[in-house]
Amino acid sequence: MKIWLIDDDNITNMLNRYFLEEHYPMLEIRSFIYAAKALEELQNRVDSPDFILLDINMPGMNGWEFLETLQHSELLPSAIPEIYMLSSSLDPEDQAKARNSVLVKGFISKPLEVEKLPFLNP
Repeated sequence: MKIWLIDDDNITNMLNRYFLEEHYPMLEIRSFIYAAKALEELQNRVDSPDFILLDINMPGMNGWEFLETLQHSELLPSAIPEIYMLSSSLDPEDQAKARNSVLVKGFISKPLEVEKLPFLNP
């Protein structure tokens, strides 16, 4: 299985990578600090992931803009991976927006914990 981490904070990406490698050694993990770069690769079907953990607050293109652009892209719905918002946001509006998005499968509060990732358990 392949998972992409999209977060503008390199340290967060590094910590999440270490956590995932420790608990899910079968995963292939890529991280992106620019959502636009991840979107470009996804649209070009370069090494498409099974799952994406997407931060909300990022400069340039934030998580919501990433989803909006992806929703209007030419990707077939079957080609869009499962997307989970991974955020430290405590704003109930962010959580409600994630629940109401057709592209978002769930909202995960940072930090990562095994209990928050049931979709990765065999």
